[in-house]
Amino acid sequence: MGNISNGHMRIVVTGGTGLIGKTLVAQLVANGDSVSVLTRDASKAKQVLPLDVAVFQWNPESDNPPLECLEGSDAIVNLIGEPIKGRWTKTKKLRIRKSRTVSIRNLAAALTTMDSPPLRFVSASAVGYYGDRGDDELTETSGPGEGFLSELVQEWEDGLEPLRNAGISITPLRLGLVLSNNGGVLKQLLFPWQLGLGVKIGDGSQWWPWIHIEDAVALIDHALKGRMPIGPVNAVAPEQVTQIEFANTLAKVLDRPRMFGVPKFVIQCLLGEMAFELTASRRAVTCDSGYEYRFPTLDLALQDLLSTGGAELNGLRRYQTEMSVAAPIYEVFDFFSDPGNLEQITPPWLNFKMMTPQPLTMGFGTIIDYRLRLHKIPITWQSEITEWDPPQRFVDVQNKGPYSHWTHTHEFKELEGRTVVRDTVYYAAPGGSMGDRLFVRKDLDRIFMYRQCKLRNLFSMKAADI
Repeated sequence: MGNISNGHMRIVVTGGTGLIGKTLVAQLVANGDSVSVLTRDASKAKQVLPLDVAVFQWNPESDNPPLECLEGSDAIVNLIGEPIKGRWTKTKKLRIRKSRTVSIRNLAAALTTMDSPPLRFVSASAVGYYGDRGDDELTETSGPGEGFLSELVQEWEDGLEPLRNAGISITPLRLGLVLSNNGGVLKQLLFPWQLGLGVKIGDGSQWWPWIHIEDAVALIDHALKGRMPIGPVNAVAPEQVTQIEFANTLAKVLDRPRMFGVPKFVIQCLLGEMAFELTASRRAVTCDSGYEYRFPTLDLALQDLLSTGGAELNGLRRYQTEMSVAAPIYEVFDFFSDPGNLEQITPPWLNFKMMTPQPLTMGFGTIIDYRLRLHKIPITWQSEITEWDPPQRFVDVQNKGPYSHWTHTHEFKELEGRTVVRDTVYYAAPGGSMGDRLFVRKDLDRIFMYRQCKLRNLFSMKAADI
């Protein structure tokens, strides 16, 4: 067993390369937890996950997971599942079902044979469990509905019973629409807006439960720490909105008009059975678990994800990471206040070299010049500090460099004897969407993963020297 008592755990994540999985793994590593990932494609996973994550190959629909990955774990997070988007053909529905039900059976079979199984098992589930329920408020005690997705979720959750019988604490999280600027449903919803066509789906009266991806990840962490009720939990934001309210809020945040509606029969023609999920009404109620939501309202969530004025639509993209280090806030801020430390946390493959003479005192208006190489291309970069609020925050912008826009906000928050470091970057990717997809996003992932590993190691060594 690991060490839950001191806050550090050994956690196994399945589906660790998906939308929620990548964000969760990065956050767990940032927390100081030891993370292993079970995945279909180990080589691909190693390219997108933090360097210190252990990766194990596993075909969830044909094999039991390798016991060497599970042994000694404190908790399992199960996020495996074929995406449900797209037209539900017979083959598609089979893949959706097998990816969830067969995988959970194989995972349960391995865990229940262990002499010392993990204490906790947190699994993705879905509010689709409730079917189409009109205006009824739905709590975890509400019964299941009808339809393919409802039946699927029931079978999915039933697959957890052997684990419960083995004494493992089970928490299925019935997720609403997970909002993220890195993909998922929000990206699909934005497409018509990018064409200048705001959309109401059906009559717009259906309830759309939703959750910001940061809150989804934080709820998983909340459950891993044993702060969540045993049994199913509605993982949805406190604010309940209908689809038309969702569309109107999106219109306000993007400063774009909502143009027209798409009748239900048109959606059915386009998507077949899957259309039921877009027009189904599920007024899921948030569980009272003691968790304080970072984004309790849709307006706050969309403002955070898209920025005021619709950054995504105006060519800006958002990249955000968060980690914590074992040091007080003033010590961490002092480290970042010294430009000479930048080289320590920059990957060696960038061939980073500071050009501004040292020592240099950072503050409002400070300008820093440096050189680096990216994909063998020499780059000259100049940054300027445009906001300086020690020890909570500072902002640097690119004056010269490869981006037509680059704003990097550094935020620091003291929490339970540690310091949370949050980096938020708004940028205009060279080459637009294709350049971002092929190069920029991958480069940022690698750079910030390296940065986080180095920061953890540096502050761990400092703590050991005290």
